[in-house]
Amino acid sequence: MSALTLALSALAFALFGLSTPEHHRRRLGRAPAVATVSLMRLGAWAALALSFPPAILAQGWVFGPILWVGSVMLGAGLLFLALNLLPAGEPHRKGKIE
Repeated sequence: MSALTLALSALAFALFGLSTPEHHRRRLGRAPAVATVSLMRLGAWAALALSFPPAILAQGWVFGPILWVGSVMLGAGLLFLALNLLPAGEPHRKGKIE
């Protein structure tokens, strides 16, 4: 399996996930700005597009697309589990006294 294909696919779905307000707030402690959401989604689509050529180079035109689809599914599954099941860090709050 092409590690670059899998890494770019995972990056794409991390960006897709963090572009949603719920995941962004839970993982980064604040709501995303509209420009940030647009840039994250654009970066996610770019990462998905860039993940295709390494798969073709690794396996050729016959099995490369199959490798790419498998990597995309694996990347999506891993990031789904990571964003939904891993515990989120406690958000940093200024002035919070305990």
